[in-house]
Amino acid sequence: MECEGNCCRISGAVTVDSAGGLLRALQPRLEQGVDTLDFSAVDSADSAALALVFSAMRQARQAGRALTCTGLPASFTTLAELYGVSELLPA
Repeated sequence: MECEGNCCRISGAVTVDSAGGLLRALQPRLEQGVDTLDFSAVDSADSAALALVFSAMRQARQAGRALTCTGLPASFTTLAELYGVSELLPA
């Protein structure tokens, strides 16, 4: 994960093995004002990626900000549709 300004770019795999570490790394960034997550460099994702996004959304909302996600891979949106939560994803 690389962060610059108010955007963090997540890369590689976002799976059950990596999501916890990514969320721990994101927490201080979200507190500092990050409001955009860029997933354009993610090469694979599982349902843990949804949990990561929803946790980040909750943290941003608690800080009084909205979270935007860009570059979501097709597999990610397919998972969200499968779980019936695609309308909850931040655009």
